Amino acid sequence: MQNNKKIIIAIAIGIVMIIVIIGIVFAIRSGNNENETSEIEKEIIEKEDNVPIIVVEPILEEDDQGEVDLTGKVINPLTGLYVDDSVLDRRPIAVMLDNLYSARPQAALSEADIVYEILAEGRITRYMAIFYSDYPELIGPVRSARPYFVEKALEYDPYYVHVGGSNQALKDIRAYEMADIDGLSSGSFWRVSHKRIPHNMYTSSKVLIEEGNRKGYTKTKVPEFLSFNDDFLALNGTKASEITFEYKEPTPTDRTGYTTSYTYNNENKLYYRYTNGEPHVDENDQNQLTCTNIIVQYAKTKVIDNEGRLKVDFIGSGTGKLYTGGEVIDIKWDKSSAHTSTSFYKSDGTPIKLNPGVTWFQIFETGKSETIIQ
Repeated sequence: MQNNKKIIIAIAIGIVMIIVIIGIVFAIRSGNNENETSEIEKEIIEKEDNVPIIVVEPILEEDDQGEVDLTGKVINPLTGLYVDDSVLDRRPIAVMLDNLYSARPQAALSEADIVYEILAEGRITRYMAIFYSDYPELIGPVRSARPYFVEKALEYDPYYVHVGGSNQALKDIRAYEMADIDGLSSGSFWRVSHKRIPHNMYTSSKVLIEEGNRKGYTKTKVPEFLSFNDDFLALNGTKASEITFEYKEPTPTDRTGYTTSYTYNNENKLYYRYTNGEPHVDENDQNQLTCTNIIVQYAKTKVIDNEGRLKVDFIGSGTGKLYTGGEVIDIKWDKSSAHTSTSFYKSDGTPIKLNPGVTWFQIFETGKSETIIQ
């Protein structure tokens, strides 16, 4: 028994000596690199310190000389931003979108290059979104056409997407031989269950293009629009950090009324959009809508029938405002015919230039004005 204890003690002493020797060897080796930290140790330190590792993918990659690689890139004529050159093989899609209370929020507005907001019956506005750089998977609720929207759509020669329309609008669509896609005669639309009829008709770019191909419409149209600055430039105008458009005043039966407003964010040089004081979000991603440019066009507007339908004069000339970079300047506009584009000028007669980005058009009645907070 005693011999066994001696053997165990001897083994234990041997193990301790081996550990000591190994420790001495590592100490000698590490002594030559006492100021260096292994990659494993660095990773452990970063995790312990909760150091976030953020990878940012640039939109356009730079080469070794720091120059932007523009291979396969072109300027989108509707935004002034670089996009893949395959975009020019498309045709713009102009979609009529509902804006009644029960239709909100709308799907795909955040993916539009240009959006128009114009009064309709009951002094509730309607939207027309122009899609070109992005073709959304889900768009809606789609609503009916009006003649003055048709005149604006003609400027882009798009697929014109709507669900029915006034008699005059439908006549104009035929007379102008537009690439018409109507939800009343096309199977490219469906109703969703989370909204009520008639505010629940939806579609997608994919099925719209398929319908356009079935009808034999031209697939490619490069649209024309206004000019853009190469870089973001200040207007050197009056400060405009908040803007409010009151389209419908509150009444005893409608205590809310209807207003559109914007608040400028100087950090990202964008205007953030609100409806009745609440952030205007996209149904698809719940992100608040933003834009770089806001063009206000004052146009003569009058009620023409018992249904409350309107006549909005876009052929002729008038005044307006341009908002960008948290500033505003007065502008003028003119349009000679339904088929010609609307031109916009500064007060001195020189054509306006927009900053690269999304543009919203706020069409306001002649004689009315928005509220501006500097």
